[in-house]
Amino acid sequence: MASPPPEKSPKPGLNIYGCAAVNPIKVVILAEELGIPYNYVNLDLLTAETKSEWFVGSINPNGKAPAIVHVKDDGTSVTVWESGACLLYIAHEFDKDHRVSYPIGTPEYWSQMCWLSWQISGYGPMMGQAAHYNRYNPSKETSEYGSWRYTAESRRLHHVLEKQLSTSAFVAGDRMTVADFAIFIFAHSAKWCGIDLAEYPHVKAWHDTLAQRPAFQRAVQVPKLYPFSDEAVSKTEGEQFEFLKMARKFGTQSIKAGTEEWKGKVAALPSDHANYETT
Repeated sequence: MASPPPEKSPKPGLNIYGCAAVNPIKVVILAEELGIPYNYVNLDLLTAETKSEWFVGSINPNGKAPAIVHVKDDGTSVTVWESGACLLYIAHEFDKDHRVSYPIGTPEYWSQMCWLSWQISGYGPMMGQAAHYNRYNPSKETSEYGSWRYTAESRRLHHVLEKQLSTSAFVAGDRMTVADFAIFIFAHSAKWCGIDLAEYPHVKAWHDTLAQRPAFQRAVQVPKLYPFSDEAVSKTEGEQFEFLKMARKFGTQSIKAGTEEWKGKVAALPSDHANYETT
């Protein structure tokens, strides 16, 4: 099993492995809110470092970011991957007084878990697929249905979030929790995914309040200024504009390459396409 290069090996304390993408920001927000010293290890997407032998072999077998390695004072270490698991681990280890979490087993804890699961299983994936079809897919003929499908589902999920935030300052109760952190960064990227946050006034107010917190402002600059915010994607010139042009090209090519690597025959079953026809 290959070892990380020296400059990317975990150091004593909390190590966050991330890249210029959505999910790592969740973990950085939590570390910043709790004031935890951490070592951020930036993974180069252009060289596919998340797929490197050392990263897949010793840190995240799924080849994605984020992942964390917690090197404890006694020299032992714990490795955790997938953003939700990383959030829960950090909260368990570093939020003993429950500043941004609820005690395990309480009703509020389970509400927190419901909304965190909602983000991981629905809100994030649907927004991600909407971004894929609205921004990356190179073929208009094959993207119109996907764009319609995933943008519509993203709108539905925003309606769910809007209803919750119309009666609650935070998604899971009377305090900000890891669920808010997980959901925030996708709301922060709404326009890139094809959603106008202004259509959801309670969501926008919640987002804008969190976005003003110093910890959030620091987090969205790690490893550099977050490139997919509504403000960033609206630019028509400058460094962020040039980055997004590169990101669209790179994203489309990497998605195509990954699809080519793993595509295969569709399991044979009758098609339901005819169900969309009207008479």
